[in-house]
Amino acid sequence: MQNNSRLIALICAGVSFVLAILCFLFVDPRFSLIFFVLYGIFMGLLLFFGIRSKSDDATDRITEIRNNWREESESLRTKIEENEATIAALKEQESALRTANNELGEEIKRLNTEMTKHKDGMIHSDELKYISILPKLPEESGDTPNVNVLSVAKSVAGELSKDAAKVGLTISFSSTEKIVPVKADRELIRILFRNIIDNSIKYMNRSGSLIITISTIGDDVFIIFKDTGEGLTDSETKHIFELNYQGSNRISGNGLGLYQARAIVGYYGGTIYAKSRSGSGMGIYIQLPLGKDSAE
Repeated sequence: MQNNSRLIALICAGVSFVLAILCFLFVDPRFSLIFFVLYGIFMGLLLFFGIRSKSDDATDRITEIRNNWREESESLRTKIEENEATIAALKEQESALRTANNELGEEIKRLNTEMTKHKDGMIHSDELKYISILPKLPEESGDTPNVNVLSVAKSVAGELSKDAAKVGLTISFSSTEKIVPVKADRELIRILFRNIIDNSIKYMNRSGSLIITISTIGDDVFIIFKDTGEGLTDSETKHIFELNYQGSNRISGNGLGLYQARAIVGYYGGTIYAKSRSGSGMGIYIQLPLGKDSAE
């Protein structure tokens, strides 16, 4: 529209100028004055439209700049909000990790305290070689290979899976590592796990679960057996590792399973203890020295 107006004004100004010259030369100079006036008017209009066009262009440019600024500001604001949300999430994760680390530290302290408390009640390894009811213990040797206790545990669980299924017991494992080495005889470690798992199967008296957690902390391996069975009272739990002991929920058996387990753990310089409450399941906690080399 602005360009059309400028073109018309330019044409009219040119025509007026030509007519003014023709009238001055060939007609009457008075008429040429009229056309010069018209020429001036059209030139003024041409100048006006030119200024207005530049003004409109400047306005459009300013509007474009303002719109771009708004879009960039909105984009920047969105990015800032996203970054703030990410920072907040990272802070929450950091807080959760700090809490978890604190809880893990407290749990390690508690386990160490419990292990120290129960260590005094362990049978000394030198005494075990002369107890005929225990599995044959090997002579002390520096050539004892490492055994992966996690693979042994899973193998034993597989062997007892049918017995567990009969009583409705589900056995599961929790471990952050695939290989957890212990410098020990593989058969004795197998007996250790078999006795404890078999004990849970016998004394569950209801369907439930047995969770076996195996982890390493520093130079130690921690093995936790936690079932959801009937459990025992505190006074009974103190005696479950004694020879021929059976609790109030006694069933057929000779009472040697946990006694043997205690002997094996003690032989390899570890500790074992139990925690239970009547109606709340049984927990058995074992600490063994971590092997230094690769496991079989």
